[in-house]
Amino acid sequence: MSPEEQPSPGYHDDEIDLRDLALMLIEGWYWIVGMVGLAVVAAFAYLAVTTPTYETAFRAVPASASNFSGFNLMNGFEVTPGEAYRTLGNRLSSFQNFERFVEDNQDRFQIDPEADLGQVFANRLTVGGLSADGNSQMMMNIEYRYPEGEEGAEILNDYVGNTSEKVWTTLRNRFEDHSRAQLASLFNELQLHKETLKRSREDRLFKLEQAITVARRLGIEKPTTPQQFGRQPSGSQVIYANIGNDGSLPLYFMGYEALEADRDTLKESIDDGLSNMMIREIEQQFEQRKRISSLLSSNRLYGVDEGVEPNHTDRVIDVVEYAFRPAAPSEPRKALILALSLIVGGMAGVMLVFLARFAGSLRSYRAKRG
Repeated sequence: MSPEEQPSPGYHDDEIDLRDLALMLIEGWYWIVGMVGLAVVAAFAYLAVTTPTYETAFRAVPASASNFSGFNLMNGFEVTPGEAYRTLGNRLSSFQNFERFVEDNQDRFQIDPEADLGQVFANRLTVGGLSADGNSQMMMNIEYRYPEGEEGAEILNDYVGNTSEKVWTTLRNRFEDHSRAQLASLFNELQLHKETLKRSREDRLFKLEQAITVARRLGIEKPTTPQQFGRQPSGSQVIYANIGNDGSLPLYFMGYEALEADRDTLKESIDDGLSNMMIREIEQQFEQRKRISSLLSSNRLYGVDEGVEPNHTDRVIDVVEYAFRPAAPSEPRKALILALSLIVGGMAGVMLVFLARFAGSLRSYRAKRG
């Protein structure tokens, strides 16, 4: 080395020679191998004590409108596919609904009796893909995570089916309540129109009684005209007293015999045959509602009880994919854990090599100073 290239006094070369590092790691290979082996053993121990967790999913979209045609028989009541879709999604994501299902199927779940069921619900079930309006472009995606030994796919399918049945029952009860309300409304309306018609007849009866009294006092026994009654020579000289606003003659000109016959007939049938076009239309609607109510009571209404899909899930929604058991657990991920153990073990081994070399350097330094 030339004098120009030699370092000046007091100069220390702080650069790390990669060859020294390589030699250091080779000399401390047993630390690296030991830590990798320890990490791998720890990974296998973790995998041995950890219960595998599986994940399955159920997917669906809103059903066809024809599924709810039986509910849309009456004016003022309608069930849409979007409404049923949203109702099912809201119930599936309800903890109270999940809690009742667990209580009814305790023997099917792998749940620690001391576990917080709310936390179990939050960790295991996820309901997504619900829009505010139940748009058919959205897809309901229900994911369920469960431990090994539990029939999670069957549980999820049954949970959706059980909830769908409750939703259908709710819709049916609403329809039945609406039917009863309509029946009561039509009955009241029918009674009101009949009472109105009866009051009209009573008004007619009162007018007939008055006309009869006037006719008797005037001595009008037979139907007559003002000209005949007043012995007037011509119609132009007749004074029409008490002529109605519509130009009709007073009733007493009919004579009390005819008026009494009309009165007696009306008295005998004042409560009979209370009917007009309006009443007949209401009676027809009332009979239709009674028929619907009768069929509902006997579970024989077509489109609601009969002629519908026997599977409640397929009634409420259109299933894209039922849940099925996955081929492998989702957790723990064995390959990932083993790969991480190798990496972590190797890094820990390298750190121990450096620490061991540093500790050796310290001992040498103390020995020289001593």
